Amino acid sequence: MRYEDIRFGKDGTLLTGDLQAGQAANLFVFSHGWNSSEQSARRLYSSLFGLMAPMLSGEAAFAGVFWPSLLFPEDEPAADGPVIGTATQSAPGMPVAPVTGGAPVTGGAPVAGGAVTTALAGAFPGQEDDLAEIGALLDSRPQDPAKLQRCHELIAGLVTSPPSGEEDTGEAAALDRPYLDVFGAMAALAPADGSFTQGTDLFQTLWAGARETLRALSYYEMKNRAGVIGRHGLGPLLDRLIRRNPGLRVHLLGHSFGARLAAYALTGLSPGVQAGSLTLIQAAFSHFAFVTGRGALSGYGSRVAGPLVSTFSTADRALSWWYPMASRLARQDTSSEAAHRWGALGHDGFDGAASTPLAAAGRPYAFRPGGYRSLDANAVVNRRLSFLAGAHSDIEHDEVAWAAVAAAGLS
Repeated sequence: MRYEDIRFGKDGTLLTGDLQAGQAANLFVFSHGWNSSEQSARRLYSSLFGLMAPMLSGEAAFAGVFWPSLLFPEDEPAADGPVIGTATQSAPGMPVAPVTGGAPVTGGAPVAGGAVTTALAGAFPGQEDDLAEIGALLDSRPQDPAKLQRCHELIAGLVTSPPSGEEDTGEAAALDRPYLDVFGAMAALAPADGSFTQGTDLFQTLWAGARETLRALSYYEMKNRAGVIGRHGLGPLLDRLIRRNPGLRVHLLGHSFGARLAAYALTGLSPGVQAGSLTLIQAAFSHFAFVTGRGALSGYGSRVAGPLVSTFSTADRALSWWYPMASRLARQDTSSEAAHRWGALGHDGFDGAASTPLAAAGRPYAFRPGGYRSLDANAVVNRRLSFLAGAHSDIEHDEVAWAAVAAAGLS
């Protein structure tokens, strides 16, 4: 199996040489999402590409994208977890989805602020001093309004990548609203246990909100960054490759924010140049992205010769609850408005597209060239691997690999 690494800087600068697909007629390019290390991304590629390879009807080459993303230390997914029931928590006050079997995955005590910002430093080159100051403030939690305001300024300063689509800018309200509004709203997302839980003390509540604002805005930066790297990095790289090899079919895959990176690569292709297929796995960007006249990717579906498919699962708590709520709270949307306005592809699929169950390996799909299809993965992507994210990273399954192979027309 031919495999290559592709590495990008945060602005889309290519850090490796151009791809060399060899003699393969098909190339699968996969981008990771919320990974804390190269090791975790490499393990994901090895797993899913390993599942895909024996399913292919012919030979293909593979490439893994590495880009500076991040993961809060306590959000690291477990290797296994209990199955989540069908009811999910989609807004504050609603019941948490029931879990069955296996050991429960709990939030536990939050990692110290200094340890969090140290872990994030690699994803924010040149901003290490600001991160260190943020970490010190989160650990000391002084009862001083000026320190809270300073913390808000430092956290907002971490966002340097421009947004790519208005439909994905919910968290941006946390950048310039008064810190009391932002931290007070974000405190509602703080875990209900551990030293940062909300309490009756106002400063304790606001510092809990400050920590959740750090989580929300650092992820917002990663979401924006994924679009930048897709548009200015991966897209032009693949454009050159396809132009050099006119018979080559390139199939794009991505998980979480990596799905956004893969999708935005379409905007970096020249008119007339097409990807072979697009498979988005629990995509952490707006379900409106491809909607005609509304989303930032409106019209770019034509740059995919084959189908555009997206898995979705309500057991993905990162996308069914945390993602819209982080957008909603700073803007003071109602819960029902947030669920739709800030809905993610990985929660309910392409807005307005037909849906079909994620099929078992070997079962045919009725995909059509250029068509959008949402794949209901609730029966597969359903293990609670993370207290925050639920089943967001529960993607290493035959059914997921088969969907990518079928979308590529190589089954």
